[in-house]
Amino acid sequence: MANMTARNQTKAGRVFDLLNYALLGLFSLIMVAPLVYCAVGSFSLTGMAYGRFTAFSLDAYRMIFQSGKTLMSLGNSFLITIVGTLINIAMTSTAAYALSKKDLPGRKWLLRVVVFFMLFSAGLIPDFIVVANQLHLKNTYWAIWLPVAISSYNLIVMKNFFQNIPESIEESDRIDGCNEMQSFIRIVLPVSKASLATFSLFYAVGHWNNYMRPMIYLDNSNMWPITVWLRQIVILSLGGMGNDNMSEQEIVWAATDAVKYATIVVSTVPIICVYPFLQKHFAKGVLLGSVKG
Repeated sequence: MANMTARNQTKAGRVFDLLNYALLGLFSLIMVAPLVYCAVGSFSLTGMAYGRFTAFSLDAYRMIFQSGKTLMSLGNSFLITIVGTLINIAMTSTAAYALSKKDLPGRKWLLRVVVFFMLFSAGLIPDFIVVANQLHLKNTYWAIWLPVAISSYNLIVMKNFFQNIPESIEESDRIDGCNEMQSFIRIVLPVSKASLATFSLFYAVGHWNNYMRPMIYLDNSNMWPITVWLRQIVILSLGGMGNDNMSEQEIVWAATDAVKYATIVVSTVPIICVYPFLQKHFAKGVLLGSVKG
């Protein structure tokens, strides 16, 4: 730390820091600019037509919140995200805890299977055949939750994190008569809050932004999340065809640019609001499990 401070006091160090700040600032601007443009366009009467802001208007947001379809899709997104994240964390943490035990029978082969599926996937068509035809999960949220219940990458990182927990902590609990499950719930999970919070954020963002699986497996528009509804709005704004379940009034207002931008803002703000609450756990949770113990 002392060497780093001394280097940064030199002219070369200050120039290096300045270039870093400028580069990171440029990247931040590139990422924020589209969202700012959408936010401004959502308050414009014509939706920033030809890149110009016209009269200030809240009509787009008024139309969104007056539409039962948009509010319903937001509710569906919250349901998919919350339940899906709980399933992900429950299955990933229990599997990672089991794989962190070196005396687990067949542990090496199980880890090889996990790594294999981290690098390769069966593909969309076999996935659809299994989920829709064999398991008959089409038009249910289980088709979205179960096939992605465990991420191989998150499983490996969490396993490494559990391996770094001193065995003496668990042994002291077993002396009191606790079994593996009680030790996992009472000892391991409480000391793993940073890791659990981090991967909860990863899973939640994935569920909230996912539109491919709902679009494939959910034919009922009343079950659509906000991402699929937003896709429908974008298609309408480009002159595409609407869904048969949409009314004429919904097709007319959904095709306007202002409403399209407002829907993007409404669908983005909820997941952005989650970051400040988990930010303090983010770096710590990933780094603790990224180094093999």
